[in-house]
Amino acid sequence: MARRIIDFHTHLGDIFHENKNIAFKRPGFVPPPPGFTGFDPFKDLEESGYTRPLIVPDVEAQNKLIDAGQVRIWERANIFTTGEIMDAAGINYMVSMPIMPNTSFEEALAASKLDPRFIPFTCPDFDLPDDKMMEKLRADVAKGAKGLKLHPIIQNIPVTDKRCEGPIELFGGLGLPISYHCGVNDYYKPDSPWLPLTNAEYGDLHYTLELLDKYPDYVWVPAHGGGSCGGELEALAELVAKKGCKNVYVESSHRGVEGMHLMLELFGEDRIMFATDWPFDTCTWSVKYAEDAFADKPEVADKFFYQNAARILGVE
Repeated sequence: MARRIIDFHTHLGDIFHENKNIAFKRPGFVPPPPGFTGFDPFKDLEESGYTRPLIVPDVEAQNKLIDAGQVRIWERANIFTTGEIMDAAGINYMVSMPIMPNTSFEEALAASKLDPRFIPFTCPDFDLPDDKMMEKLRADVAKGAKGLKLHPIIQNIPVTDKRCEGPIELFGGLGLPISYHCGVNDYYKPDSPWLPLTNAEYGDLHYTLELLDKYPDYVWVPAHGGGSCGGELEALAELVAKKGCKNVYVESSHRGVEGMHLMLELFGEDRIMFATDWPFDTCTWSVKYAEDAFADKPEVADKFFYQNAARILGVE
């Protein structure tokens, strides 16, 4: 039987800036960010097998990562290049996660209409009054949104904020998955005008503890298995065990063979999922590492690659 794969964490369009319609434009020449050296830390990490953390405290290294991430967005976060990598990596579906105000449910939905392999999530628009925001989210569900995405750093709002309660309760009450960024890291260089509009601390895991306290029965997917600095997966597992929550899933973005083994050890075979954070991971490498990780466990591999995500997404 051919391998079935759902990539639970991907992006279309420019999630960092309000550059509209990038998702539907073929990649072309875009000037690189000022000072960009051409070095791509994402590529270096992929080829290393993700044997070290993605996020490091060194400011210069982080700036290189930020520049390379923007270039990857410009070159890859469109339906054409994404479709090609899905073909190359054998991926059946990608969950497309918008981040308002920069990318929207409408873009994710349009992509799914053009190519049904894209599974659209939605994201709250905190620029709207609460009643209009909730009206919009209910309409998104009616149109086919399969889950909720929150990004506390880029959206500059902690997931425990009062304004997040309505969106969380809507999707949680419907049994739909809620994914939110985890990890304390900046997305903009020190001289960026966008940096003051963010708060890296909002990615800290202590917010997850508060969420699980208040909503222990919702379907949660803390992105990146809790973070990409190192040690967060273990910390997340400790929080989940402490609360006895049964519906917290982890995904494998930016993790290699050892990281996937640790996911299985800490969370069990029914709560682990394949993910790449495309375009920041190159899918072919991530698929290879996952195949290596579960080469001797075919039933676990199928759950990891497909069944667990399909269950919470309502996909056949």
